[in-house]
Amino acid sequence: MKSFAKLISLFFGSQMLLSGIGMGLYCFLSPEAFGQTEQRHGVDLRLMVLTIGMIPQIGLGSLLVWLGMPSRSRFRAYRLTRKTIDQVIDL
Repeated sequence: MKSFAKLISLFFGSQMLLSGIGMGLYCFLSPEAFGQTEQRHGVDLRLMVLTIGMIPQIGLGSLLVWLGMPSRSRFRAYRLTRKTIDQVIDL
């Protein structure tokens, strides 16, 4: 049962990560992603929901992927991240 829960966690986590990144790329690359904003005044709620709404989705997706990974892979990912951060700080 535990391996099935990890499999579900990996599946939904990667799905959330990819959809959040895809939506972010679409909003960044498309000039008409939010319609014509020059003619409107005030806060564009659609723009706010699409941009702010991606942050929790990507965060939850990352958490689900992290929880679905085997413990050895988590340790390797943590060690690689620490090493990369240390190298960036030393630059």
